Amino acid sequence: MSAVSLKRLAVLAFAGTALLAGCKPAAEPASAPQADAAKPAASEPAAHVSRTARLQAFLTGRYGKDAKLSGQWRGSWTQDDETRAIDWQVCAEQPVVTGDSWQQLLAVCGALVDGAHIDPGTIEFFVLQPKGDGFGVTSELTGERFGSGGQPGTASIIRAGSDFYGFRVEDGWFGQGFSLLSQTLVLPGPKGLTSTGNVRSHIDNDAQYECENVEAAADPDTAEDCRTRRFSIDFALRFDDSDRSARIWPLLIEESGNTCGGKRVRQEHRFTLDPKSWTYSFPESLQREGCE
Repeated sequence: MSAVSLKRLAVLAFAGTALLAGCKPAAEPASAPQADAAKPAASEPAAHVSRTARLQAFLTGRYGKDAKLSGQWRGSWTQDDETRAIDWQVCAEQPVVTGDSWQQLLAVCGALVDGAHIDPGTIEFFVLQPKGDGFGVTSELTGERFGSGGQPGTASIIRAGSDFYGFRVEDGWFGQGFSLLSQTLVLPGPKGLTSTGNVRSHIDNDAQYECENVEAAADPDTAEDCRTRRFSIDFALRFDDSDRSARIWPLLIEESGNTCGGKRVRQEHRFTLDPKSWTYSFPESLQREGCE
């Protein structure tokens, strides 16, 4: 083939290429990329909502616009068809890890505004789970009565197993020289949060009028009688975590102090949670009001 023919073929090939290029559609307008930008990228994370914001949203939804994480707010409490003014406040809250996820434990205490000496307060318990940008209720126990004088006592979060958490409530009654303090455990069960048992945390009669100052008693017989009747005993509660991997740890209660007659007492009691009743079988001796 001559040099002229090769040159002619090159010119034709170039023209064909230009013609094919001219058949392609025009480039998309700038609006197309903008439309794509309006859609969130698949790898872009959802907006982060803090745990504090989730908690505040839950409280507002549950107790009204005045509810807050810190401090009291005025509300109402209806029991036995009677509605009374009450001061609410968050009295315990803690995030906990359970398995491959996490939960939020929350206790809200209510003190009656005009509570009489015999009136209990109330504590409401919640186990919450992250849901969307807020919290959903996994389990709850509400309307529980604790304390006296309209005051509900105190609540705290406890760990009772490898990833098993619940609440401990301490409340008390004081009168006629006696102090009777109790502790109640509220734990997650097969059907939700439940009260698993009540046991003393402290008892004493140190404030009995005739025995407040035994040494100064004018009557020796009275002084001796007071010494014989005086008692002050603590019941310290803890869980045996020697086997950290156990789902539920054994419960230990250490009883210590002085019982009647000046006798010193110190002994440990061990309990396991009954899997059928979901309660602890506490003996009457650990629920007593005075000497054994």
